[in-house]
Amino acid sequence: MSSRMILFDLDGTLVDSRADLSTAVNLVRADYGLPPLSLATTTSLVGDGVRKLIERAMRDAAPGWSLDEAVQRMGRHYHDHLLDETCLYPGVAETLELLARDWRLGVVTNKPQAHACAICEKLGIADTLAVVVGGGRCPQLKPRPEPLLLALELAGAELAGSWMVGDHRTDLGAANAAGLRACFCAFGFGQQDDQRADAVIQHFAQLPMVLQEADRRA
Repeated sequence: MSSRMILFDLDGTLVDSRADLSTAVNLVRADYGLPPLSLATTTSLVGDGVRKLIERAMRDAAPGWSLDEAVQRMGRHYHDHLLDETCLYPGVAETLELLARDWRLGVVTNKPQAHACAICEKLGIADTLAVVVGGGRCPQLKPRPEPLLLALELAGAELAGSWMVGDHRTDLGAANAAGLRACFCAFGFGQQDDQRADAVIQHFAQLPMVLQEADRRA
């Protein structure tokens, strides 16, 4: 097997978790007597970790609410609804199996570690992954490069020739900072903004072909 690695974001890249994240966010808001946010609104808040998610979702809360307490509530609510509707994007399971023949695979997500591992396990992709680095396993979050570098270290993979695949500016920013090649998933629910991507895919199953083409150009 190659010493090169492909690191994947989770939400918006491997899994569509919008509905369950929205449910948990709105349960937190209900705890504080606030009305629910739309799915589009809660989705737009995702990508920078749970603390930022709750901070953004509670902007209209009355003074005196505790961010730490609200984050704890989010953790409990999300645990209870983790896999109500969350599912793999089309082509993910088959494509990961194919890629795992030649690449080391891993997940690097800002989602808390326990939730990330539970989703990968329950949706049947954990066996294809050499490592999962979620929020809390590394002190820093994407777009810092440290979570990606930790994943490479834990998997015994090399930086040269490795990729980060994700749907959010934080994924691309982390890849660019770490020196990995970056692939943007346009089918996800994040935004590329001004971050550089070496490749763009519209469907997850396009990834093997895109990687082969990148190797030919290198």
